[in-house]
Amino acid sequence: PFAHTERQIVESFGKEIDEIFEEFSRDPVASGTIAQVHRAKLKPQYALRGKNGELITDVAVKVQHPEVLKQTYIDIDIMFEGAGLIFAVPFSKAEFVSGMQRQINFEWEAYNLQKFKQNFHEEINEGWVTFPEVSRELLAPQVLVESWVEGKTVSELFDGKNPNTKNEKGPHFTEKKTEAEVLAERSKFQKLKAYKDKMGNWAKTIFRTNAKMFLKDNFVHGDLHAGNVMVSQDNPESIVVIDAGCTCQLEEEVRPKFENFVSAMCEGNVEEITETLVEFNKKETPTANLSKFKQNIGKTVKKFVGSPGQDPHGEPVRIGAFLTAVLKEIQKHGMMLRSDVAMSLVTLGLSEGLIKQLDPKFDCVRGTMAYIIARNQQEHASSRNTVENILSQW
Repeated sequence: PFAHTERQIVESFGKEIDEIFEEFSRDPVASGTIAQVHRAKLKPQYALRGKNGELITDVAVKVQHPEVLKQTYIDIDIMFEGAGLIFAVPFSKAEFVSGMQRQINFEWEAYNLQKFKQNFHEEINEGWVTFPEVSRELLAPQVLVESWVEGKTVSELFDGKNPNTKNEKGPHFTEKKTEAEVLAERSKFQKLKAYKDKMGNWAKTIFRTNAKMFLKDNFVHGDLHAGNVMVSQDNPESIVVIDAGCTCQLEEEVRPKFENFVSAMCEGNVEEITETLVEFNKKETPTANLSKFKQNIGKTVKKFVGSPGQDPHGEPVRIGAFLTAVLKEIQKHGMMLRSDVAMSLVTLGLSEGLIKQLDPKFDCVRGTMAYIIARNQQEHASSRNTVENILSQW
């Protein structure tokens, strides 16, 4: 209810809505699990600054739902105790709760967005990815004010449909529709076909963004699905990454091992995969279980990898499905991964799913190996463009 929104803003900033905003939509433009979003226009004294110093007054105001913290703890109990952690992610409840606490605190989300903007400073200037500007003055655990992005999320663009699998001849009607309904469906189809031409570029941009987050910055958006990637109306060739409340980051001593693990999955190196997972295991596990686990991982690898980078049918390795099968084996054999590793693996699978939705033929494995090679060469080269040069050739 709007009364909750008004109360939350007053409690957070000590001012009424009309003291801060010239305009404020009573009805939210979007609503999720944690918060709802209102479109608003700031008074000039509260304006944000863009990357070129321009004033920004058009904003999105995220307001946390009432009692979301209490409900989150109830949901976590259900997930772990009632459903045995339905996501089949083998790590501890305490570590999961810690991660959720950050996600529902908008001060952390503001920090994450600022860090992403710093990490992607050069890429933002190049114009192929960006992140919303955040108000530091108007910020509280329950309220976040950020620049408004004129555009649509990837999921909104496709209205839940994947243009890659859509009938090329257009909509076929099995029941009688009005002329207006027919025209609306045909118009939507034409828009989908127009966007389809850009999907390959978006897939590559999302891959490059993820590769940099994982393999260079070690600071990763943990919830990069189609609802959290926007296409700007002003620049449809680029993407805007939003909702950065959930992030994951590996401990420094684990990064080389994790990278070796990813490479081993791409190559189908059973020994490297099993040894690394046993190292990542935090739970006392019987030797017999570990022995059986190694055997089963061997079978899993054969199912998903036929030769380095390819599945048994000669297609690119399906990393997401491969990871899901590996996580199930870990849980089945009574093991528990470090939380940073577990969340990184889940995030890796999630981002690959989005990329494959946009471009089913996109080879994430080949791209990952190219990025690792390029980054290693860059560490020993004077030119900072080594990564970009190799990726452009690829």
